[in-house]
Amino acid sequence: MRKIAVLGAGNGAQTMAGHLASKGFEVSLFEHPDYPQKIRDINAKGNRVVLTGAIEATGTLKTATTDMAEAVKGAEIIFLAAPTFAQGPIFEKALPCFEDGQTVVIIPGNFGSLALKKMMDKAGVKKRLFLAETDTLPYACRLIENGKSNVWGLKEYVSLATLPGSDYDAVVRNIEGVFPVGTHKLPSVLGAGLNNANMIVHCPTMLMNAGRIESEKGAFRFYTDGMSPSVCRVQEALDAERLAVANELGVKLKSTSELLKGEYKLAGATLYELLAENPAYGQHGNDAPSSMGHRYFSEDVPFLLVPLSDFGRLVGKPTPIADSIILLAGIVNGTDYRKVGWNAEKLGIAGQSKDEIVKKALA
Repeated sequence: MRKIAVLGAGNGAQTMAGHLASKGFEVSLFEHPDYPQKIRDINAKGNRVVLTGAIEATGTLKTATTDMAEAVKGAEIIFLAAPTFAQGPIFEKALPCFEDGQTVVIIPGNFGSLALKKMMDKAGVKKRLFLAETDTLPYACRLIENGKSNVWGLKEYVSLATLPGSDYDAVVRNIEGVFPVGTHKLPSVLGAGLNNANMIVHCPTMLMNAGRIESEKGAFRFYTDGMSPSVCRVQEALDAERLAVANELGVKLKSTSELLKGEYKLAGATLYELLAENPAYGQHGNDAPSSMGHRYFSEDVPFLLVPLSDFGRLVGKPTPIADSIILLAGIVNGTDYRKVGWNAEKLGIAGQSKDEIVKKALA
């Protein structure tokens, strides 16, 4: 029986842990000890996670714990499925517990493999790990309660990259038969982070619906009601910046429209048409954030838009729309997102040339 550790205990992590356990894998679920209640709730249910909706299954975990050493000991594969702002604290707990030969997949990565590699180098961790990251979660899901997840949809595939890029074939072999959906290859982890469409779908929509979010407290459908033709035109302009920066880094990416069509088998000529008709998001009632502090801002601005902006600056591709959203989101929430996010310094690329950045991601 293959041993798997899932780090994080939010929507995606509980769903993945339950799904993999239901398939007969030995799964351990970890949550940071600063947030023990989720683990307590799951322990109280006999470590069972129930999935409803697009997946009807129940998985019984080997363990649900706040002890990192217990969670990752002997695990062949470690999936980190947590909000990006939680990656750093989880990495710190995991550094002394990693074992040679383990495969670590960050879902979604959002450049987390670069940050983890820098932390390992700084801490002198010499373990041979197979590092990978995806561009997104394989599930569209929300927790009903701890230990019970409503799965709205399962993607056809996610895109995957490794650090270094030469480890790709080994990682695919290691996760074959375990990862819940297919994978498409990206040439480097730069592509994995830049391929995450959350920065496009979430950030302009949050900013342009600020009044509605604060007055209606989430009482509308974010992915349909909140995404009007005007909002989606700004999304498409931001997407053009993302594609231009990626292209300058030698990474050929699909537009967000193309990504949505491939992941959910949708049809439409514009982002507005695609999002308005997406049953995975539009048919389950009100789902909008109830405040501007929601992770669609607190995660996606500092850990997706800030790196996009910094990469653009380093390779000479201006990102005025991304820069504007970063600035205004920071004012709204009283936070300097350029300092708290994955900036060039934290990713280990500060002051580097385009060629140096590309080499770091591939070597």
